[in-house]
Amino acid sequence: MAASRFDSAADIAAFLDIWLRERSLLQGEAAVTFDRYYQSFRRAFPERMRRFYRDQITEAAALAQPGTRVLEVGCGLGTESLWLALKGAHVVAIDVREDRLAAAEERRVVLEQAIGRDLFCHFAARSVLELPEHATFDLIWMEQTFHHLEPRADVVRKVAALLAPGGHIVISEANAWNLALQLQLLLRRGMPRVSTIRRSDGSSVPYGVERITTPGRLRDAFARQGIECLSMRYFRMFPNHPLFDVLGGLEAAPWLRNAAPLFTHYNFVGVKR
Repeated sequence: MAASRFDSAADIAAFLDIWLRERSLLQGEAAVTFDRYYQSFRRAFPERMRRFYRDQITEAAALAQPGTRVLEVGCGLGTESLWLALKGAHVVAIDVREDRLAAAEERRVVLEQAIGRDLFCHFAARSVLELPEHATFDLIWMEQTFHHLEPRADVVRKVAALLAPGGHIVISEANAWNLALQLQLLLRRGMPRVSTIRRSDGSSVPYGVERITTPGRLRDAFARQGIECLSMRYFRMFPNHPLFDVLGGLEAAPWLRNAAPLFTHYNFVGVKR
């Protein structure tokens, strides 16, 4: 069987670019939800942003070998889950936003039809706190999700319980040390708070409204649950706007890589001993 355009994608940025360029892949509500979710990348997906998108999942992609049991918490439209499954991982992907999950499921169907085979990728409308304790995973991945999860202490305990001994957790997060980001969030949503999301069955789940945290607090919270920090990598300084494309070299400068307050994002990697 000839390789599909999805199988031939060199990296996750190229994979997403197929969905951005080929608008006919999704129809109806799924297309509307996709456009809304990726509106920034619809406007512009330059090489600088492609690099960040590739780099953001670097650690998780390296750990997610064929057959690896992966849980993605807060999967959104499922791009990362589908990419990892395409590479052979066995993925369970959860989110509390049902409209996004419906679009993610539609994308799975489209992708499987395009590649001519089934993927080990299951989407479920659940909070991480609703998962059974016996469900253990080799890798737990969160992309800009942790700041939405509440109650935070309960979530950390549950995530640690779901991780198999020797398993890894990779969290890509917004950096609370960055003052410009904090100001932007303050103007957008006011003070950090916990809201709720009401689901179609009438139940509701707590939802943190951009309650970003510092790398140190994240590391310490998981350390108390037996998750040892393996690495903390800082990246990205500027928004997705053409004015900042010329500054891409500054963001990648080795001599700045440990200047935490300058960066808007970081990746935490931990292992359960």
